[in-house]
Amino acid sequence: MLADQASKWLVRRAVEDLPFDVGWGFGIHLVWNRGVAFGRLAQGGEALLVVVAVLAAAIVAVLVLGPPAYRLGLGILLGGALGNLIDRVRLGAVVDFIDVPWWPTFNFADVAVVVGVALVVWAVLRAGHA
Repeated sequence: MLADQASKWLVRRAVEDLPFDVGWGFGIHLVWNRGVAFGRLAQGGEALLVVVAVLAAAIVAVLVLGPPAYRLGLGILLGGALGNLIDRVRLGAVVDFIDVPWWPTFNFADVAVVVGVALVVWAVLRAGHA
């Protein structure tokens, strides 16, 4: 979460120098995402904020009460969710900035969410084979 917030702060500070093209379609481009998952539900307003906060609280509950095998994935997932939730509360939108040619613009919190979900799924599948 700290790396996510620091990277977003740096991107916002460098806004005059953006977009920055690294080459081959890769770059840094500031995008204000008011929705979730590719900008969907951008008109959600405070209801969207409440839903995200409730989901984060549910992750905390499962992290504390759930099996230890899920803790790493849930912790990473929670860090990503909180990174984007902080943006929503402080800035009214999520700061996305990583451009790749085959995917919508995203940030490090989004990466944490995806990695966290993948680790939880992996732990669930492993538990089914135990």
